[in-house]
Amino acid sequence: MQKQIATFPIPNLHIVGFQKCGTTAMAHFLSQHADICMVEGKEAHVFDDPEYAHAADKTAFAMQKYRNKLPHFDAQRYILDSTPITLFHPAFIKACVAFNPQARFIVMQRDPVDRAFSHYQMTKARGLESLSPFMAFLLEPWRMKGCQETLPLCPFEHAYRDHSYLSRGRYKRQLDLLYQLVDAKQILVVEQQALASQHISTLKSIFQFLALEPKQIVKENVFSSAQTLNSSASASLLARLYFSLFS
Repeated sequence: MQKQIATFPIPNLHIVGFQKCGTTAMAHFLSQHADICMVEGKEAHVFDDPEYAHAADKTAFAMQKYRNKLPHFDAQRYILDSTPITLFHPAFIKACVAFNPQARFIVMQRDPVDRAFSHYQMTKARGLESLSPFMAFLLEPWRMKGCQETLPLCPFEHAYRDHSYLSRGRYKRQLDLLYQLVDAKQILVVEQQALASQHISTLKSIFQFLALEPKQIVKENVFSSAQTLNSSASASLLARLYFSLFS
């Protein structure tokens, strides 16, 4: 694989999901490799930007936003954008793939119920959730009504992003679309627990996936979302039932 031209950087590595599954930890570790340049702030939020949806020239909009996020680019082999919401909505991932069909995609997973509670706790801590976990999960179908039609046009500060606790855990539906869009060889699915407990071997497999020389990267405690969750039994049961019906 040839290095990207410094004056025209095109992201060719994306961590596209799933939120609260170790994407920040993965990006942190990968950014320490000399052949990987991560966009400023880790998440460029290009294809989920409502301005992207309205842009007349979407390619030009994406290129300019990426240029603004890559002042430090120095012809590394990979340019990494870790925006986990990209896989959540079909419009986002389709736009991402259309921008660079040859890009590689890393998808982080964890138990979807644990993910839902972690997402809930984050939203609660930000003052954006007033309901209990049980009520938030129970009412999510009503709160998320219209999401598929309107999310690409909604501002970043929107309830669809904050209250999608169970919706984002429908991994199969989201992964099936990605596998339809690109060759399976361009996709690597990684379990959060594997990165946390098998740090060296997991990173080695990722560098093999990227055809990069392996690099010893020190293990750090950066899994803020991996802590034990204080989840209610009723909310957990409701979430389990949801995921047994919808994948």
